[in-house]
Amino acid sequence: MSGSSAVRRSIFLLGAAFALLAFAAAAQAQSGGTAPPGPGDPCPASYPGDDAKQPALARWMARGAALRDVPQELPVMAALAESGLRNLNKRGNPFAGFFSMHRSLGKGPYRGFQRRPELQLLWFLDTAVLIRQQAIANGHEDYAADSDGYGVWIADVERPAPENRDGYQPYFDDADELLTESCLPSDHTPDTAPPALRVVGAARQRDVVTITARCPREACMVGARAEPARRVRVAPAVSSEGESVVLTLPARTRRSAKLVVTVTAVDESGNPTRREKRVTLLR
Repeated sequence: MSGSSAVRRSIFLLGAAFALLAFAAAAQAQSGGTAPPGPGDPCPASYPGDDAKQPALARWMARGAALRDVPQELPVMAALAESGLRNLNKRGNPFAGFFSMHRSLGKGPYRGFQRRPELQLLWFLDTAVLIRQQAIANGHEDYAADSDGYGVWIADVERPAPENRDGYQPYFDDADELLTESCLPSDHTPDTAPPALRVVGAARQRDVVTITARCPREACMVGARAEPARRVRVAPAVSSEGESVVLTLPARTRRSAKLVVTVTAVDESGNPTRREKRVTLLR
């Protein structure tokens, strides 16, 4: 090989190496810093592009859902119903993206979502996680516990007109067909551990029941109910980021009553912890 040929070959190999490094860096940036799929992970970590086929788009959404301990079918069902699994961005339409997000949502953590589908998925999963937490903490113990309830869950996220709330559940089979295998990453272990919960409240209280609660190790949503339910109102779920929150159950009766107050804390994966306190309400 001549000296000039060797030089040209060295330059070519060096250029190829830089190109591979640049490609890897771009892929890492596009995925938002998430680890690339391992050998046993069939689902893309980064957005496959607007021109990708539906199975690739569905598997990308499913992987993101699995990482949040959300059913893999949930975002796919929503996107099929709202956009036909397309990243829509029609000029003059106040709604855009896979999930028909209102353009007013394009601020804060979702700024520029119309051009960044990963932010659309983030919005959907953030909202789905919060709604599940609130529902369970408010006493709906079986909220979306099986696939028959996924449509209701999506409707609570998307908030369509009342007559359209039943329009999401029929897409379960279509989503299931697109997801031919699990998209749970091989290195992700689902969170099944309920949160630690600390509860404090006086045994005898007058006119109103107040309970102080917190999850000392993680963020959670906390709510409280009492039996007999006719004696006091519920304390709607509130968020706790490790700090103590006060749950208030106003009296609904003019008579004193012995109550069993149940405090429920729910973490972001939907795991609940319940604590009971016996309280005498004095009137």
